[in-house]
Amino acid sequence: MLFDDPTKLEEFLSPVGGDVLIRPTTGSLFNAQICMKKLDSVGLFTVSANSFRVIKEPQEDFCGLSIPLSAPFTVSETGRYQEYDAQSAHLLTPGRTFDLTAKRDAHFLVCNFFIDPVHDYSQRLLQSDTLDFSSLTTDISFFNRTGSFMLRSIARTWSVLNNITPANKITLKELEDDLLASFVMHSSEGLNTSESLINDGAYNIRRAEEFICDNLSNPITRDQLADISGRSIRTLSRSFEKKYGLGPMAFIKQRRLDAAYLDLLSAKPDTTTVTQVAFNYGFSHIGKFAIEYGKVFRESPSVSLAR
Repeated sequence: MLFDDPTKLEEFLSPVGGDVLIRPTTGSLFNAQICMKKLDSVGLFTVSANSFRVIKEPQEDFCGLSIPLSAPFTVSETGRYQEYDAQSAHLLTPGRTFDLTAKRDAHFLVCNFFIDPVHDYSQRLLQSDTLDFSSLTTDISFFNRTGSFMLRSIARTWSVLNNITPANKITLKELEDDLLASFVMHSSEGLNTSESLINDGAYNIRRAEEFICDNLSNPITRDQLADISGRSIRTLSRSFEKKYGLGPMAFIKQRRLDAAYLDLLSAKPDTTTVTQVAFNYGFSHIGKFAIEYGKVFRESPSVSLAR
């Protein structure tokens, strides 16, 4: 969507960003293009403009991650000026003023994590309500483990949301789960948890396994697995790693590939397509599905269907 009046853009962004003041940084002419997408608990949008300045008063509703996609931008907070380039991002947390300036070729991606769903998700994911947003640093590096996890999750989500072919419900729900998990794990980095490996019981992992196998054609999220197993996702992940050598989400992907293989073998080519089977198990990109399938079963999905 194109805007040549900053006040119209302010009104447009208010549902996801609250009250903001937007102006061109240089000159009087304003030209901006916005592309906005929204999931249940996360909002994403890109901004492209000749020059751009946005000032936002403190809010309590969301954490906003701003990622430069071309020229660097500068953020001013409490008298401190910090430039962000392609290797970093700025994290706006509740209670902080935001003043972003891009003097030329402004192009950045914003991902807003809404506070209430994040707190709820954190309680189920970590079985802890210890997140303290006021202690989070505003500078996010994409070269550390949690920063890299967030960047990859945001990139995958933005790519799928902008595909010409709409994604299915499994893909969208699990992409949002990835986004929330990446943000919660970054925000909780360094926290000490009281839960120990003593709690890794066979009964708990078996409950998670049964839930996964019963719901392969439905969205499966980390907080669901935590609820079902009665363990935090960290403890459950250690249990899966110990038993299978991979985490629960990778385990889900393997089981879905197995289920797709069995479905293709039992289906009739004149009534079933590879695309239908792939979509049934949350694989939205058929080319990637075929590659992963071939690695596991040493044949293409179409060959399995024709057997």
